[in-house]
Amino acid sequence: MFVIVYIVMLSRLVYFSVEGDVGAQGILRILDEAREGNRGEEITGVLAFDRHWFLQCLEGPRDAVTRKFLAIARDQRHSGVTLVAFEGISSRLFPDWTMGAMDASGLDREAFDPPSMTASAALATLRGLRATGATM
Repeated sequence: MFVIVYIVMLSRLVYFSVEGDVGAQGILRILDEAREGNRGEEITGVLAFDRHWFLQCLEGPRDAVTRKFLAIARDQRHSGVTLVAFEGISSRLFPDWTMGAMDASGLDREAFDPPSMTASAALATLRGLRATGATM
């Protein structure tokens, strides 16, 4: 007797982009679309934003995360999409969020400056924002 085991390779992807002046309603639309689409693809993650940057972490099956990132890169609501990290993971940092959201506009410019962040600093920033309860 043979047993077939299906192993889903989980991945974590972190990127930043320039926010395309979408405004508060645009952010809510992005979140609604992400939460709806991510649920069906088993993607979890978080989006942090201020009035200039998006910083996002996506976690889930490698193929689904890759497809989502390619769609994001084509989305006109932001530009300068820059990959910070893409790695295999054994567990998720944001398992309970189809797409969490954190408004980082209250942070000073040095505390939330995605282009200057390493991958570990970006993840630390996202975890720190989550810990403060600054979620939507």
